[in-house]
Amino acid sequence: MSNKRMSLSQEGKEILDDVVNHLEVDRPHAIKIALAKGIAACTNPSLEAITGGNKWTIPDNIIKEKEFILFKHLIINEAERSLNDEELHQYMIAYIEYGLRTIKDLQNEKTSMEDVKLMIL
Repeated sequence: MSNKRMSLSQEGKEILDDVVNHLEVDRPHAIKIALAKGIAACTNPSLEAITGGNKWTIPDNIIKEKEFILFKHLIINEAERSLNDEELHQYMIAYIEYGLRTIKDLQNEKTSMEDVKLMIL
């Protein structure tokens, strides 16, 4: 099992690029961090697509096998109901978008002495 192709908003893509630069990780790892942060920080994600601007496609198989199963069950636990594949991927993209914005807020609020990596944890 793995994720299917999902579309990230233009703003989300720009934030993702900043996260990649600040954390010095590759995009797939940054997407997983954003998804985990989104699940941890958001209690009720907005499943409505973020409109405006171009969309950036998150390729297939970024999140696969055991990681996919872990995220799937965390999302099902948060949703408190069974989800089909389409709903699961809608939740995934909503949590990724929310997680990216949460990380951006942490970066903006940090002082010069704080490490963003520790703040994300």
